[in-house]
Amino acid sequence: MSRAPNNDDLDDEVGLDSAEAADENAPSLQDYDKVKAERDSLFERLARAQADFQNSRKRLEAESDQRLQYANSQLIKNLLPTIDNLERAIAVDLTKTDAASIVKGLQVLVDQLMKVLAVQNVEVIAPEVGSPFDPTKHEALMQQESEYPPNTVTQLLQKGYALRDRTLRPAQVAVSKAQ
Repeated sequence: MSRAPNNDDLDDEVGLDSAEAADENAPSLQDYDKVKAERDSLFERLARAQADFQNSRKRLEAESDQRLQYANSQLIKNLLPTIDNLERAIAVDLTKTDAASIVKGLQVLVDQLMKVLAVQNVEVIAPEVGSPFDPTKHEALMQQESEYPPNTVTQLLQKGYALRDRTLRPAQVAVSKAQ
């Protein structure tokens, strides 16, 4: 019965003994040095990538902190003219000014402030009497007997404000009772 040739049989045919065949297949010192250099190069690249990542993370955190510190700077700049006008109003000689012009000046200041808030995407929440109560925008302070259906705004007690879609302060309202 014939058997399949193995490595020893092949080595015998070529004239190599098994010790020489094993040495031929073993990695050489040059191969070892090459693999070691490649490994060292990869470790160095990995260390640099980690350092770059850490530096980027620190830079982004610093930029984020700075952005938070100065986030309101545009709002403050927009408020400065109104503050200047308030200071002028305080400096007015009340003996030479009538009450109507003072009220008119105060209304101008309120309008100025509302324009600044509008630029900052702040909206007034002032529900009309008869509108449905919305707990995400309104705060019910009391209930009143009314001809309106239950949970309907019957009186606006204080305006509310929202920044974009987030309520900053809910409008304080009175709502109708269930009868």
